[in-house]
Amino acid sequence: MLSKTKIALSAAMVLSIVFPASAATKHHRVYNMAPAAQSDQIPVLDVNPVCHGIAQQGELEAGLQRTNFEQCVQSEQAVREEIKKEWSTFTTPDKTDCVALAKTGGESSYTELLTCMEMARDVRKLHSDANSLSEQNIPSAPVGHRQPTSR
Repeated sequence: MLSKTKIALSAAMVLSIVFPASAATKHHRVYNMAPAAQSDQIPVLDVNPVCHGIAQQGELEAGLQRTNFEQCVQSEQAVREEIKKEWSTFTTPDKTDCVALAKTGGESSYTELLTCMEMARDVRKLHSDANSLSEQNIPSAPVGHRQPTSR
């Protein structure tokens, strides 16, 4: 449902959250100063603009499955229900940052919100897994042999 550009932008935003900016670029970052209590509430997003755009795009592109406005809204509400089930599993900073991202730019989407939070969680897990692997005591390989890896 999301365009490749929006997905790429979401990924870039998540990665910029996970990997802090250098001192030279830090002044360009936007920080959300919303109270933490707001991140405990699942946001109410207006999905109408994004669903109108998706419905119009479906009408213009021949050969693609058409998604009408009502189908889009139903899909977004289904994603909101999924978010409700998983909301407590996401960290407060991820919720705060991803809600701010989802509300930025005028076209809010529960799909974009869920994708942002899942990506932030998954990147954090990858970093944690990588750190735990590096902490294991893997003996050095004999000269001329490859270093063993744990799998």
